[in-house]
Order: sequence, then C-alpha cells, then structure tokens
Amino acid sequence: MVPTPPKLQKEKRMSPSLGSAGQDTAPEQPVQGTSVIVLHPGSSFLRIGRASDTFPHVIPQVIARRRCCKPDTAGKHEDRTLLRHEACQTESRAVHEQGLRGVQQALMSIITSSGQHRLAPPTEQLAAYNAQVGPQIEDTSDLEWTDTSSKPQYLVGQEVLYLHPSESYNVHWPMSCGQLNLHSGTGGSLTAVLADLETIWTTAIEKFLDIPVKDLKHYRCILLVPDIYNRQHIKELINLLLNRLGFSAAIAHQESVCATFGSGVASACVVDVGDQKTAVCCVEDGLSYRNSRLWLDYGGRDVTRSLEWLLRKTNFPYKDCNLLDRLDCQLLQELKHSSCHLNKDQSGARLQDVHVQRPDTFSRRYQIRVGEETIQAPMGLFYPQLFGLVGGSLVHTQLRNQGDPEDIHDEHYLLQTQSTQQQVAKAVAEKKAKASSKHGGEGDKTSSDTKPSLEPRHKRAREEAAGGSEAKHRRGAVRLPSASRRGSEPAPLKLMGVDQAILHSIECCASDETKKKMFSCILVVGGGLKFPGAQNFLLHRVRAQLPAKYRNIADTMEVITRPKDQDPQMVCWKGAAVLACLDTTQELWVGQREWRKFGIRILRERSPFVW
Repeated sequence: MVPTPPKLQKEKRMSPSLGSAGQDTAPEQPVQGTSVIVLHPGSSFLRIGRASDTFPHVIPQVIARRRCCKPDTAGKHEDRTLLRHEACQTESRAVHEQGLRGVQQALMSIITSSGQHRLAPPTEQLAAYNAQVGPQIEDTSDLEWTDTSSKPQYLVGQEVLYLHPSESYNVHWPMSCGQLNLHSGTGGSLTAVLADLETIWTTAIEKFLDIPVKDLKHYRCILLVPDIYNRQHIKELINLLLNRLGFSAAIAHQESVCATFGSGVASACVVDVGDQKTAVCCVEDGLSYRNSRLWLDYGGRDVTRSLEWLLRKTNFPYKDCNLLDRLDCQLLQELKHSSCHLNKDQSGARLQDVHVQRPDTFSRRYQIRVGEETIQAPMGLFYPQLFGLVGGSLVHTQLRNQGDPEDIHDEHYLLQTQSTQQQVAKAVAEKKAKASSKHGGEGDKTSSDTKPSLEPRHKRAREEAAGGSEAKHRRGAVRLPSASRRGSEPAPLKLMGVDQAILHSIECCASDETKKKMFSCILVVGGGLKFPGAQNFLLHRVRAQLPAKYRNIADTMEVITRPKDQDPQMVCWKGAAVLACLDTTQELWVGQREWRKFGIRILRERSPFVW
C-alpha cells in the first residue's frame, strides 16, 4: 500500500473527514484545545476564547453602525439596556409599590445571626441627609469619547459605550434575554441581527484571538445556546458559523449542561441568572430535562433599575441620572455591584461613594447615605413584583418542535406514522379477535374480550411518551404555532421568584430519587445573583419551602454560587472548553461539508441534546 503523503495527511486532519458514502465523521486524531474557539454570546457580553485558554475575553456584545442617509441625530435608533416596555406601563408604579411592601415585610421577619431583628433606618432620615449632599469636584476624568474622525462604518464593543451622543450612529444589541433581538424597528430583522453578530464575532476573533478570518477553516467552534431554544435561530447561527465565518466544524450545546461540566458536578438544578433573564432547569449526566426548563424574563438589569428607583426615594443627589444614557447605565451597574448585598446581618445606614465620570469634564463624587434599599433591590429576584413588570409574556417553557421544511422526518412525521401503525395494529388485532371468537372455545372468547381492555392502556402509554394522545392529535394539538421570537411560548404560570422557580423546576422531574438529587445540589451561575450573602439567602429560602417528604434531606442541601472558586459568569464558558476536549465529543461535530449537504437534518442526528 502506498503511504499517504504528509501534506495530504495534514489536509485530511484540517478538513472535515469523510466516512463512507462521502459523509463527514469524527476525526481520528483528538481535537486540540488550541484549535477550538468557544463562543458564549449573552444579552450584554460576548465571552470568547480558545478552549485551551484559562479565561475568555469578555466584550460588550453591541455594535454601532453609521447612518449614511441621515447624518443628523434625528431618527437615530438605539436599543434600550435598562429601560424596558413592561416597566413603563400605567400600572407599573402600583406594582412597584406592592412589591416593595412585600419585600419590607419579609425583611422585618428576618432574624440576624445574633438573634435580633434587622435595624432599618427610616427612609425620611436618609432622604433628609442626601438632600444636603453636594458634588465634590475631583480631577478631570481619564475617560475619552470614541474617536470617529475617520468615519468608520461600524464600531464594536467598548468603543460603542463611549460613543458621543451627537454622533450619527445606530446602536444595536443583537441579543436580548439570551435570544436573537428581533423587533420591528431599525436593524431588528433576522438578516440584520445575524449580520451584526457576524461583524461582532469577526472583530472579536481578529482583535482578541489574533486569528484572521481566512484561517477559520482550520478551527472548530462550540456555541453555547439557551436551554429554552428556538430551533430556527440555532439553525441560522450554525449556518453563520460554518458557511459565513468558515469554521471547519461546529457544535451547539446548552448552557446548563456546560455549567455542570464547568463546575464538575454530575447532576444539579442549574439556576442561570443573567442580565436580562433567569433560566432554571435540572441536569443529570449531561442531559437537560425538558419538562424542568423554566425561563423568567427578569435579571440583573431589573435589579439595577429597581435600585435607581429606590435611591430616588431617598433623594439621590445625582439628579441628571438618565436610564437612557449609556454612561449613566454603567454608573448604576457599578453602584449595584459595590453596594448591593443579601447579607441578613448587614443592616443600618452607611456611607456610599458615587463617582460620576464623563469624558472631557471633571469627575464628581457624591457621598450618600444608603440603607435597606441595597438589600431590597436584589430581593426583587425573590419578589419580582418589585420590578414593576406589567403585561407581556414573562414566563416561558420549551415549545415543541415547530417543524422545518428541510427536515421532513422530524417528530411530527414520527407521531403521524406511529398513529398509522397503531391503527393498523388495532385493526389486525380486532380481526384476529373476531376469528378466534368464531372458531375458538370459551377460553378464546375470554382472551378476545380481555385484549381490547388492555390495548388502550398500552396505547395511551405510547402516546403519552410521544407527547400527546391520538385524540389530541386529531384536535390539532400536534399542530404547532408559528415561530415566535424567543422560541418559547408563555406557560400558564404567573411570574415567580427564583426560589419558587427552583421548586417548580424540580417538581417537574420524573422520580422522587431525581428530585432528591436536584434539591441536594443547586448550582447558581451568571452574574445576576452575584451578591454577598446570596448563597445562604437562597439556601434558606428554598429549605423553608421544601415539600414535607423531602425534609429529611434539608441538612444535606447545597447551594453552589462559586464552583471551584470560579467567577459564576465564566462557568458555562469553561464547561464548554472542557467539553471540547472530551473523547466523547468527537462524534458530535457537524462538519462544513455535511452541513451543506444535509442541513438541519444533521443537527437532529448530531445534537448533544434532544432536538
């Protein structure tokens, strides 16, 4: 046998390998971490890096595109970050106040470690003090406005945050609540959002990873996707990675499963509190249970907005603070991280410095007095009425497959063929039963009488396993609604706190043994619940609401907020990096050539989660 030349061997390793009938198969050689790029796109930040890196690069996932037709600032489009439509309704103020009363009552019932009630300073006292606070002028700010003298067509990341308001650019955040930010405004179409993501990701790869786009054919990519996903969006993102960016292969995996890999636990109830959403689901042995997935439309930004509302009640001295201003939004985010907590032992009034820095002006420092508002704001995650959200679909569960014309052998096809097979089997059984009743004895008659009574139970079991009964199929339950923006539909559930969402998610697990495992390990990731004291606070809340039959495991319950002393915002990315180097992962890669040949059908076959 003539040996393969070294050059051809290298090309065979670098390109998607072909199996029988020209199909791509897993590579023979293990994939190196240096040749795998891990992408974790979030609502606010993009985390990107090689699988061999210790930490990812973190950049704001935002883009500003120059307005060519209208150089003036009139009609500019800028996606909101802190303000949201659901919090600007007529009833929002009343919901705010009602939620605040609930939080205040809860704080009054909390006993500190020393056995005393918390000391809550009166709001009027704080307001009287802060009304007299004036700015202390410091040195000129080191911040600078982004230089646009060369009139670039677009800006990405940190440069957008310091773009002067008078500049003629449209500002887009291509992801919202963990999903593609599709809307009816400027840049809200699917094509525009994908183009924005392509530009942001390309810029990040070239700038931070120092990889030219033309060389991406030698790299593979792992993309983290939400647990409640939109199949059409995943299809478009995989197409973006393989066809437009040119990666040789790609894998899409769920954030919750990657979180368990990153934390080193086999099973857990994963709570992902992000900037704009909170996702809860149960994971066991690398599988996310579909029925346990829950999606709540609130997160860290709602805590920030509520903190600003509470500070206004105490005469916040920085009167020009504007939730539509990018720099003021950053100021409030920093203030939240430096002052908010969930420590039941920390109470009373204390001083807090607020530094206001803007380019080309003097820095100002306000020394204000804060009290209970620094714990009330993050408690909105447990009392979401505090966020003042009214209307809209705020709770979501996983939709059934909406179907794709490129994938005809999906679950709809299986359900329909299964129903046909069941009808044929039933007809044959009835025919045999009639024949045996004519020619058989009393025993045969008994047998024929017994069989029809047993058959419906087996039939119902098969249909329930498939997701619905034949009667529901005839009524149209299998017909799915049109594709939604989020890939999820509102569940018949009211808005609930994080602790209640955990209980609901675990109760949706199949067996008591699984439920005990989930209660024993609650894994918190993301930056939305990254407050001092959050671990004990959440543990106490869940333990107090445990069902009676699980009270015996109350002492063994564990809430993990910093797995392996990692930043909870990096855990999912790190888990995907670990996943990239596992031997079992090699058969999951979707190659570029097979994607072009089979399209979405290969995702159904190769997807590491139930497609």
